[in-house]
Amino acid sequence: MPACYPACEFRPSKGPLETVVKWQWGPTAKQFPAFTDVWSTPTIARLVDANCDGKVNELDPPSVIFVSGDAQKTCCSCGNITPSTCLTGVLRVLDGASGKELWSLRKAAAGSLGFAGFSIAVGDVDGDGKLEIAAVTGERYLVLISNEGKVLRTSDQPIAIPANLGTFGWGGALAIADMNGDGAPEIAFGATVFTTAGGKLTLKWTGAKGVGGGNLAQAISTFVDLDGAANGDLELLAGRTAYKADGSELWHRADLPDGFPGVGDFDGDGKPEVVLVANGQVWVLAATTGATLAGPFTLPGGGEGGAPTVADFDKDGKREIGVAMQNFYSVVKPDLAQKSIGLLWKTPNHDLSSSVTGSTVFDFEGDGEAEVIYNDECFLWVYEGKTGAVRFATPHTSFTATEASLVADVDGDGHAEMLMVSNGADPGASGWKCDVDPWNKPDPASGRPAWVKPSYGPAYRGLVLFGDRASSWVATRSLWNQHTYHVTNICDPRDGACDAPTSYGAIPKREKKNWTLPWLNNFRQNVQDKGLFDAPDATVTLTIPCKKPVTLRAFVRNLGLALLPAGIELGFYVRKGTSEVLLGKAKTTLALLAGHAEELTYTAKPADAITLADTFLVRLLIDPKTAPFRECRDTNNATDPIKQSCILE
Repeated sequence: MPACYPACEFRPSKGPLETVVKWQWGPTAKQFPAFTDVWSTPTIARLVDANCDGKVNELDPPSVIFVSGDAQKTCCSCGNITPSTCLTGVLRVLDGASGKELWSLRKAAAGSLGFAGFSIAVGDVDGDGKLEIAAVTGERYLVLISNEGKVLRTSDQPIAIPANLGTFGWGGALAIADMNGDGAPEIAFGATVFTTAGGKLTLKWTGAKGVGGGNLAQAISTFVDLDGAANGDLELLAGRTAYKADGSELWHRADLPDGFPGVGDFDGDGKPEVVLVANGQVWVLAATTGATLAGPFTLPGGGEGGAPTVADFDKDGKREIGVAMQNFYSVVKPDLAQKSIGLLWKTPNHDLSSSVTGSTVFDFEGDGEAEVIYNDECFLWVYEGKTGAVRFATPHTSFTATEASLVADVDGDGHAEMLMVSNGADPGASGWKCDVDPWNKPDPASGRPAWVKPSYGPAYRGLVLFGDRASSWVATRSLWNQHTYHVTNICDPRDGACDAPTSYGAIPKREKKNWTLPWLNNFRQNVQDKGLFDAPDATVTLTIPCKKPVTLRAFVRNLGLALLPAGIELGFYVRKGTSEVLLGKAKTTLALLAGHAEELTYTAKPADAITLADTFLVRLLIDPKTAPFRECRDTNNATDPIKQSCILE
């Protein structure tokens, strides 16, 4: 924090999440209107020069990058639709501040079906300061696409899948990291790894054992340094198998089912442990050998179990695991000393189809207690980390592949927002059963509203960005670059997740160990290491030039350390005796970074009957009950009365 700026923080209090819809994209789109079903986890990053100043920086809002398709009112792999709608998606980039479409790419090459409905990955692959997008075509080829929508590279080989796997593109995710520190990141889907070395996309190897899911349709693997070897290389953790950078096995658990992985330090020894969720059970395994340290623990509710989260949910300084099942979302607490896993809480959900849906984590108030963000077939939920109590719920629809809604600074205002994904699965009694008892009735005990269909049709489609009504949710990164996001896998120069020098969106050559950083030790939780409570500080000054007609020049300045949003209203007043008479109003048009200012003026009209001999003041017109932001001080929102001294001819 610069020494010239006083401390400026606002600490939100715990309570109901007072959300407001900032924008909605869908149910139809500007380009390719019908392709608005989202069944993958989006990515968030500053991708585009939105203000056309020739560079991408903090003055540009983040972008939302994802694949959307037309599932034709069912799940993408259901029915006899040819070609499968799992494979015919559109790659989209939206402006995070407004939700407007910046560009959309229907196909990566002539004759292609489109894009598979995977969760994509983004990062600065070639070190040019611009982020690239990694996606998969309907023909199973990996492609690298520029921030402007140009196809830069196509893999030399497709992802190998069984010939009878008709659900490819239904779920699953890409992961990106530099496995061997050579500056050329690797990109993985399941146990298939491509290298970006030499300006190409070349198949490096395909593991023959675990893939990181029940099958390739839902494969989700993650890069992580499991063995702590001196070379600093990362392994690929693919469910029940850990592969070294050369494709050989670090370990393989043939006796366990394949499933979704996670990573965290659960015993506080500074070393990682592996989480495995499969067949409705959860294990904690040794990172170096794969040996069982705790479990199996059978999760409440039926089904397979979704991709796990790791965070401190109950504020005890230790890490717990969150997993979604068919009927319950649960948080479980490992005790490695006792070689056991216990249930912290469970709460009802609605995922009667796939039961492999993902979830994410965020600490909205910065109080050390992480909340769960989770969307099932009928609702988006926010669960309290300590108890599982419902802090927020809103209707939506999904056929629940492996996708997750998430939290990031999506619009670049310095505060967190929550992004909900939806697709137009059939919510009726013969489909996903949202519009049936008890879900179509409110639940006063939990605070859940009744499921209702949207105004535009029978099911929800697209994206909705929720923010706090007063922008009081704490600050967080404007990044979420892959399904297995764990902060240290991509760089932001404003925090300590990467070793300097680095740049925004860079993929680190040597990834820091997430579990060793005191502000992290988490998995699928967005956070930043400092400035969580930074707030704006709106102040105003007034000058009156010695000229006619009388002109009042006000400068609205941000003396805080968080962004001051545009649209701040200012009133110009003249003092008449003991009364103040409002002359006029004006609003700021710019979002102001720390130290920045915007000038607003008022020029006298004949009807004002004012002269330079009068006394004037200006005041920011901020209603604390409806203000779109929370500032650290409100004692500097008006000037003292000013009377100009002028020698007039």
